[in-house]
Amino acid sequence: MLRYKINKISEISTDKLLNFYKKTYNNRYKSLTNNWRWWYRTDHSEFEPLILSVDEQVVGQAGLLPVDLNVLGKKVKAIWFVDFAILPKFQNQGFGKILTKEWMKICSNQITFCNDLSLKIFKKIGWKNSLFEKRYAKPINVLKFIPLLNKLNLNLINNGLRYFIKKKYTSEVLSNPYNIKDNFKVLNDSFKIKKNIDNGTLAEIIRDESWLYWRLMKCPYIKDIYFFEYKNNFAIVHIFLARNIKKLNILYTYSTDNHEYNELFKIIINWSINNNIDFLWAIGRNKQLANYFSKIFTKSLNFASWSSDEKIFNVLQNGLSDPQAIDSDIDSSLYIE
Repeated sequence: MLRYKINKISEISTDKLLNFYKKTYNNRYKSLTNNWRWWYRTDHSEFEPLILSVDEQVVGQAGLLPVDLNVLGKKVKAIWFVDFAILPKFQNQGFGKILTKEWMKICSNQITFCNDLSLKIFKKIGWKNSLFEKRYAKPINVLKFIPLLNKLNLNLINNGLRYFIKKKYTSEVLSNPYNIKDNFKVLNDSFKIKKNIDNGTLAEIIRDESWLYWRLMKCPYIKDIYFFEYKNNFAIVHIFLARNIKKLNILYTYSTDNHEYNELFKIIINWSINNNIDFLWAIGRNKQLANYFSKIFTKSLNFASWSSDEKIFNVLQNGLSDPQAIDSDIDSSLYIE
């Protein structure tokens, strides 16, 4: 095996990171190079992503996001395993397993959403996975996703399809989203009074005010983040254009009332139709959420976990109580430049 070194990300020069990110994250390399300190939340703990180098060249990374969890009523530190990559030339040489094992020494509690390839590596070293978390999607401008029909510009058919969607989710309430940057206090006030939900034996991400401030106010892309509010229920969304598709990613929702939850989603869908949104997207394990998305676009996500503490490990294996798109790097489309 080639000789290698493993360093903290803060010990690696910007040029070397840029060269690596260009090869591994083609759509995100500028964003990651410029904003890794924010994205990996390095001011929250002493934890840092690890970088693997061969002959002074960066060939691999095991990223992380520090997070606080409520597990069986106790606050515990954990890390999300994110942005894990090995350059193709150096794959199948054991570097992935080496880097993962070294990363696992950083913190005793680890969680991740991962693809099948990464999951194979995790399972070999004792991780467990669950498939309770779902990714939901809903095309609104359906024809835009069929290239041939999109070229024909069949506006009449498209408008008819959008009309039927709007009719199905009729709402008497009309509301425009607030821009986070200019209205953070409004959201923060709603966030302060939200009640913690008893989630039994499931692990829960602690989303307090410091978490909210880091995730939103310090976000380099705050200008594209908005929130809808209805009777102290709210949904944080990211609205952006990518490859001529206008998307609305639902990053986070909060509600304790089923009727108000329904109204909140009807408001979002109606606003999306009226403002030429082509595609809605969300993450969760809430069965009620599934009512607003297309079954054929619903996908189970690999949630994997490990802990050196047997009691914590047993809890983590059941997944998270309230996973959202704002967690982990699952909303990475937000960071395209």
